[in-house]
Amino acid sequence: MGFRRAKIIGFILSIIIVSVGLISWNYFEMRTALEYDRTTALGRLSENEALSEAQLIEAFNQEGNKTYYAKGSELEAKYGMDTRETKYDYLVQPFLVRNTLILLVTILLVLLLFFWNLREQKLLMEELESLENKYHTEKSQYSILLQRTRQEDSQIKSSITDIAHQLKTPVASLKLSMDIALSEAYSPAERQEFSDQAVLQINKLNLMLDGLAKISQMETDLIQINPQKYSLRKLVSEAINSVIIKALERDIDIELSSIDESTIFVDYKWTLEALSNVLENAIKYSPVHTKIQVNSQSLVTYVVLEILDEGPGIPKQEQTLIYQRFYRGENSNEVEGSGVGLYLTRKIIEEQGGTILVKNRVDQGANFQLTLPLV
Repeated sequence: MGFRRAKIIGFILSIIIVSVGLISWNYFEMRTALEYDRTTALGRLSENEALSEAQLIEAFNQEGNKTYYAKGSELEAKYGMDTRETKYDYLVQPFLVRNTLILLVTILLVLLLFFWNLREQKLLMEELESLENKYHTEKSQYSILLQRTRQEDSQIKSSITDIAHQLKTPVASLKLSMDIALSEAYSPAERQEFSDQAVLQINKLNLMLDGLAKISQMETDLIQINPQKYSLRKLVSEAINSVIIKALERDIDIELSSIDESTIFVDYKWTLEALSNVLENAIKYSPVHTKIQVNSQSLVTYVVLEILDEGPGIPKQEQTLIYQRFYRGENSNEVEGSGVGLYLTRKIIEEQGGTILVKNRVDQGANFQLTLPLV
């Protein structure tokens, strides 16, 4: 700002200096012309023999008075010189006109420079204000991002510690079950019972390791979304087929209420993973002998897919927290899981321009709503 101000002042000073120089040059030109005219008149009058040269010089150098002025006025009136421009007027006027033009041009340039500077300052202030607003906005965003990153790092450390602690129990139980299943000291029925228990512990370990693998994929940006045209009904059917065994084990029906014959623009593999995660959660939290409903509604640019269960629902204060990594709600104590599924689902859906939200049903249960882009 200081450099710009000094530059403007420099321009104004330059204009003033040039103008003063031009006025001075014009003044000296006028004096030279007047001197030349006076000397020429003196030479011309010197040819009059009635006057001596000394008298002429004395007449030219003598100061004027009222008497000479009155006589001069009488002569002007007598010969008509007061009604026309004299030679003196023709000689002086061009210099006066030039000086006036120089002053006008100088004033005009200074005013233009002044108003241009005001405009530039206004634009600069607007730009500075815009940059300041952008800075504060980005600073706020970075602050939120940093806070979220620290929170997530804390959750990761806590969850990894929790998973490591949880691994000890199934590993110890698996070791004991395998020892008994392979031991000759127990009856075949007892050995079979512990063999089945070992399979359950292996499945539990597999679930935990699968959660850790998905965490690794998210942290290293291995999830690449490649959307293509795909049938909504077909994708929902395949998602149901991927969890149907778990539903049958709990005697839970999955009912396709109304699914549009829509074509969506999504990544098949990861969207199938997202839908399967939501359906699997609905199965885990639903009581036995209940029903899960799946329906959809097509709008202008996207389709809304609803998955409704008859479980305990989700407390209102947790409805935005369940999409965080490793978050386990108050209803999750008796349900196996790593707290990764819904976070992964949200990331997949949002990467494709969609949304996911949950609200509780009026009677009982949760209603997950996913939006997916239409072709």
